[in-house]
Amino acid sequence: MQKILSLDVGKRHTGVAYCDTEIKLAMPLDTIDHEEVEELVEAVSVLVKEREISILVIGMPLFMSGEESEQTRYTKIVAELIKEKCPESAIEFIDERGTSNMPQLQKSKDPNAQAATEILRMFIKRNF
Repeated sequence: MQKILSLDVGKRHTGVAYCDTEIKLAMPLDTIDHEEVEELVEAVSVLVKEREISILVIGMPLFMSGEESEQTRYTKIVAELIKEKCPESAIEFIDERGTSNMPQLQKSKDPNAQAATEILRMFIKRNF
């Protein structure tokens, strides 16, 4: 059984979700609020170690055209820093285009965590 954590990376708020490959049910966790990228990396590192995460899925924010944005570049930097801090976890990227327009995100009390949950659901559906 593999344990998976997903992230919807933001510059101040990062949504988080979790599942394992046995149950395959994506569950939102508390959004990580952070001022600096180092705070985010440390918080993710703690979750990875506490939950023994083997796969970290990170939503890749692309323009609808498929081109990279400033947020895409920021997300890649965050992913590199997490990989340095958590080398035991594989990092997978998933195209998150269209997730922010999903009705469940607009109705959610925590849209960041809900976005991470949707990213994780897409990953599970494609891979397990």
